Amino acid sequence: MDLKKRYEELKKQNFPDSERIKFIADLGASEEIEYHYQLICTDRDEGTNLNLSGSFYKHDKEGLEFLFEVLDNEDDENLKVFIAYLMAETLSKLRHRDFYLEFCNKLILVMTSLIETKDAILRQKIIISLGWIGSSNEIDIFTKKISEDKDSLCRAWSASSLMQMSFHGVEKELLCEKSKSCLALAIAKEDDLYACGIMIESAQILFGKKWISSSAVEDVDAEKIEKARKSAVRFLNK
Repeated sequence: MDLKKRYEELKKQNFPDSERIKFIADLGASEEIEYHYQLICTDRDEGTNLNLSGSFYKHDKEGLEFLFEVLDNEDDENLKVFIAYLMAETLSKLRHRDFYLEFCNKLILVMTSLIETKDAILRQKIIISLGWIGSSNEIDIFTKKISEDKDSLCRAWSASSLMQMSFHGVEKELLCEKSKSCLALAIAKEDDLYACGIMIESAQILFGKKWISSSAVEDVDAEKIEKARKSAVRFLNK
């Protein structure tokens, strides 16, 4: 049965998990790049959260070239951010490929041109995805966003993206050196407790400390966040 028929059958059955997972794998292994992208867009529009993008990386270089072409011909800001996010997610699974750096550099230019969008949700998506593929050149973008962005989640995800970069080949010592004073100031003055917790958690991973648990951050436990804030600020100001 071809992919389109299988998709329609799965839709009638409300996408049972085991069948859906096999379908996603087969979609990635196929040469139907455009159809795969169309389904990812449909999934977004219908809010079905099928995770169809999870296997897009299997299209390898051809998949990314297709997305670059779509991106070049797109003027709508929402869609540009959506495509850039998909590309960063795809690239993050292709670090071993020889085209990885060239494609990252090309995509980073697009992302940095979009990062000042007035739409906070779009900024959040760009910040998160830039953390997956960013290089040491982007550290200053994140420290600026931590200090200056008017949206608390943009500030939080900027700290988180700095931490993410330490897992993706950016030297941890450099990240610590360039972000220490910025994180100290931001954690001290952050008035949104959840954002403050995310910043503290990101800093503790970067600096190898243990000030707060993930559950305390998720639960927005004010007492634990305030206690951790004091410890983090004391350390970062040393």
